[in-house]
Amino acid sequence: MEKFPAPGKPSSPIDFETATGRLSAFIDSELLKPLENSLGSDGELYLVGGTVRDILSGKQETDLDLATVLLPEEVCNRLARNNIRVIKTGLEHGTVTAVVNKSNIEITTYRQPSSRLESRFSDTIEQDLAGRDFTINAIGFSFNKRQFIDPFGGISDLESGVLRAVGDPFDRFSEDPLRILRAVRFGQAEGRSIEHNTWQNAKSCSALLARVSIERIRDEFSKILICSSADAALKSLQELQFYSMFIPQVLPAIGFEQNRFHVEDVFFHTLTVVQKSKPELPVRLAAFFHDLGKPPSLSVDEKGERHFYKHEHISESISKEVMKRLRYSNDLTKEVSTIVKLHMRPIECGPAGVRRLLRDLGSWFDNWRELKIADASPTLSEDEFMHRLSNFDNMVQLELEKASINNTSILAINGDDLIELGFSPGKKIGEVLKGLQEAVIEEPELNNRQVLLKMAKAMLG
Repeated sequence: MEKFPAPGKPSSPIDFETATGRLSAFIDSELLKPLENSLGSDGELYLVGGTVRDILSGKQETDLDLATVLLPEEVCNRLARNNIRVIKTGLEHGTVTAVVNKSNIEITTYRQPSSRLESRFSDTIEQDLAGRDFTINAIGFSFNKRQFIDPFGGISDLESGVLRAVGDPFDRFSEDPLRILRAVRFGQAEGRSIEHNTWQNAKSCSALLARVSIERIRDEFSKILICSSADAALKSLQELQFYSMFIPQVLPAIGFEQNRFHVEDVFFHTLTVVQKSKPELPVRLAAFFHDLGKPPSLSVDEKGERHFYKHEHISESISKEVMKRLRYSNDLTKEVSTIVKLHMRPIECGPAGVRRLLRDLGSWFDNWRELKIADASPTLSEDEFMHRLSNFDNMVQLELEKASINNTSILAINGDDLIELGFSPGKKIGEVLKGLQEAVIEEPELNNRQVLLKMAKAMLG
């Protein structure tokens, strides 16, 4: 029997009075009132898309997206006449960005249902909504009438927790294949079920994702990772063949048995750790990559026990390779790969181990700690783990207090001192300084100029 995404939990009934009040307050705010005044009564403005969906869902924060009948150049001209700065970066798609009180607000001309690259404009809000991806994103709220317009039943789908394509799902996914990933984000990742025909078409169209720029794929994957039901979403991505296309290093983990210390295979363990981790991108990316090195590191001893020695280093390499392919920033890649590389460091590590962690992780220490919490061994009771974590946190606090008095990360000597001592400039100096640093981490009282010079002189001999 074919497997489909589990039904989502029905949302609470929508409080229309509160939602209408909040949307009206946006319209009357110092951000939107200047736009309404500038574009004129014939501008026919609507709040649309995520703005309306989020407010109806009761979310406290949302981006502001506007739709208008005016053509992009006319929008630019009218705003300019009223001294409102305009950014034209999305002009080819009918979108301009108005800068009001240092906030960026997108204004998009009504479009007909069409390919993302065509951007054929329309005269009516109804036709514009007909080309949007899902019914829950195809609800408008009129500036003039202060009323909702919902031609495709998006409000009902919001209340019942269902994601449904507007019109023919094949057409919607063909117009912009990224909508296949957006279906996962607004569907499983946010706890909604995906209507049967919509999901079938998402799967049958998934090969079209190859047409989408890698940057858009990356951004949507990142948004999925930090959603409330990321584990269900990441599982659904396998049904869409997403990993085969973009992260093939995941495939060996699917169904790959671990050992007696784990109850899940590598793939489902990964989903569990992602879901348990803090919903911030660096942490969730590290959780996603942390054990992908297990399949290629497998060894079996004479007793039949499975081991994954040094898998963290393979996982580190995988994270670097994938993040480079998906064009994540160098800084984020460095942070994630470092946390992955060090994720096997124990929290029962003693003061010297704590000092090494603080040195090696720097500002990433808190995110490393978050991964350790999410990746806690299932063989430990929660009480036992929290006891160990409390001991670890106490050690960290003590070492931080000591560091404020005697900073062991700064040696009392440097490379110039070693040259003066007789070392030749080059690689050897770095090796000696590293060795001295390790000694100081073990015994902070050694961080004394005369003591370190004596130790270095012994290495010179």
